[in-house]
Amino acid sequence: MDAGKKVWAPDLKEGFVLGEITDFGTDVLTVQPLNGGKPIEAPYDAVYPSEEEGAKTVDDNCGLMFLNEATLLHNMRRRFMEDEVYTYTANILLAVNPYHSLDLYGPKQVQAYQGKSLGVLPPHVYAISDKAYRDMRNLGLSQGIIVSGESGAGKTEAAKLFVRHLITVSKGTEFEGLEKRLVQVNPLLEAFGNAQTLMNDNSSRFGKFTEVRFNAQGAIKGAFMRHYLLEKSRVVHQGQGEQNFHVFYLLFAGMSPEERARYELKDPSEHRVVCMNVDAVANIKSARMRDMHKELMQCMDVVGFTEEQREAMLHVLAGTILLADVEFDGEDAAQIVSQNMTNVCNQLGIDETALELALTKSVNVIRGEETERAYRQHEADDCRDAAVKAIYEYLFTWIFSQCNNMLGPKEKVPAHDDTMIGILDIFGFECFETNSFEQICI
Repeated sequence: MDAGKKVWAPDLKEGFVLGEITDFGTDVLTVQPLNGGKPIEAPYDAVYPSEEEGAKTVDDNCGLMFLNEATLLHNMRRRFMEDEVYTYTANILLAVNPYHSLDLYGPKQVQAYQGKSLGVLPPHVYAISDKAYRDMRNLGLSQGIIVSGESGAGKTEAAKLFVRHLITVSKGTEFEGLEKRLVQVNPLLEAFGNAQTLMNDNSSRFGKFTEVRFNAQGAIKGAFMRHYLLEKSRVVHQGQGEQNFHVFYLLFAGMSPEERARYELKDPSEHRVVCMNVDAVANIKSARMRDMHKELMQCMDVVGFTEEQREAMLHVLAGTILLADVEFDGEDAAQIVSQNMTNVCNQLGIDETALELALTKSVNVIRGEETERAYRQHEADDCRDAAVKAIYEYLFTWIFSQCNNMLGPKEKVPAHDDTMIGILDIFGFECFETNSFEQICI
């Protein structure tokens, strides 16, 4: 790089700014931004050459004269300003959430990308799913698509588009209504697995693997879903300004006083796992929340929950709320001081004596002999929270199982010549001043 050469220099606010080299130091370059800002001193390996002035945008970042972090971002920014939200980097599709509707996903686009190699047409999510489908058919091998990105990037919507396209291009004898059923389970999964975060009002707090199965002729047979890394710590603790899973607020939004009494619940502001966000509690009474509660109840009917199963699910949910309210006293030997233990056990269908023992004492068996040790108060608090999180995760897993009963093919064991396309929707990573264990797992 020579003096006067246009380069990209690092900038804390913009990421990179365009400038000209004005001086060469021993370890750093001095770059004068073209926007008239203060000169920037940066290490040599943090300054990148820029494209020629007036260079056009490219569909594939590999077509840039200089491919580096700065030119890649600049190319995508220019394309985004023209509503070109998709860009390739080789066979990787980069997508930027436009946060508004685009006319890109109709039958016309589905047909246009069918059977076309990558790069023949402009970048598109359908091009990736079509390539996966054609490779599966031509090679006879199962394929995988990974959807990754930060919270709010549009991963879940992209995964839905992949599945929708695969269903459309491969109609099998069991195809009828599969897309509709996949759409219908979304409100249920989002109610129990999504939450409002600082970055996203409807952030998926779990990962989802959707397996779309095909027969030897390439006709779709059904779909299975699996979840992983549910952010169950959110049930008992939320960061400043964040909310619990949607269902904890929706539960109260549609309850009559009689129903609340049946589930032995108080006002939402009196329950620990609900009251942490004042704005969320205030919003429970809104018309929008009542409509969402109604949609959730209808979704349960569509998925195939019986009235008995739905009641059982709501009792378990109420039980987790009440269990989280249990309080302890006693520094060296924790004792339950809450008056709601009977209510907890009524909702969860468990023995009160057994629950009290589990929450306040550890029982160890050494060489066939049982020994008990009383928990300290902080240990009992941790045990209670662990139980709440475990119960909620079991409930979430059971809901997935019920959904799969509706989505899966008639035969549960795949044929020897069946293939599948797996779509991994990794829930969004976020970077905070203090990051939790879940962020490390992601």
